[in-house]
Amino acid sequence: MINHTSLLFSSGRIRRLHTAAADHTDDTPTLSNDQVVLKVLTQADADPFFRLYRSCESHDHGSQYPVLPEDTAESFALRIVAACELIWTIRLVRNPTVIIGDCALHHWEKEHGVIEFGGTLLPACWGQGIMQAALQLVVQHSIEHYETRSLACTTATQNNRANRFAEKMGFSPINIQNDTIRWEKPTC
Repeated sequence: MINHTSLLFSSGRIRRLHTAAADHTDDTPTLSNDQVVLKVLTQADADPFFRLYRSCESHDHGSQYPVLPEDTAESFALRIVAACELIWTIRLVRNPTVIIGDCALHHWEKEHGVIEFGGTLLPACWGQGIMQAALQLVVQHSIEHYETRSLACTTATQNNRANRFAEKMGFSPINIQNDTIRWEKPTC
């Protein structure tokens, strides 16, 4: 029997088995629109995924998942996967082999129909509508596979760019505590 928090490298794919979501999610949901392709994080992606987070460190304002001094590419990817229901790499349609960001669903509150969205994007890609395009795909996926009624996100109070993004995407602040803001947005 597999523990619901077990992590696997299966067929080159990093995935988290979560018994509550197992019946609702596709093992390898690739999502795309005319701007972005979201591919589930794989073992082969561990190095570029790690470089993404390393390159974003100086621009980060209170990440929930900072790179730790002892992290390797694989240990970092596994740590992030362990905290997520599902995590995708973000790639541009015009250059689908290059990882420019990630987005994830995490902290699923099944009984309340709420799941949290988070993401990282290379600073060079900010302001181009890329995270907005990714969020639209993830919202639809969360409705279809997690039966969500609301999507949440958490930002650092000093991260003005993330706070503006949350407002622009229709999230409303519901709780400000310490140095973080919790936002929610109805999915229907």
